[in-house]
Amino acid sequence: MGFCNSCGRPMGRNDYGTNEDGSPNQDYCKDCFQNGEFTEPDITINEMIIRNAERMLRRNRDLREEEATGILCNFLPNLKRWNPNPDDEIEDEDEPVRGYRGGF
Repeated sequence: MGFCNSCGRPMGRNDYGTNEDGSPNQDYCKDCFQNGEFTEPDITINEMIIRNAERMLRRNRDLREEEATGILCNFLPNLKRWNPNPDDEIEDEDEPVRGYRGGF
């Protein structure tokens, strides 16, 4: 089982997005990529981190917001959508990612 290179969720064969020709795209899930295009082309990595942190917190009540955000801040920037040239070093952004409650 792989994971989506946009949102990071685990995916099996039934979760694959689709290419323009309708064939399965094994890099991205069906929620993020359909018909060869991102379903939300303008979403930022910070917005994706916040969205995923909210999901993680709903699924695991023992997880703290800082932990969820930290995990995602380390994981998502290395995915293909956010870092298409993985050999390039990722530079820190000027503005820190704030969680959906406003914290870190």
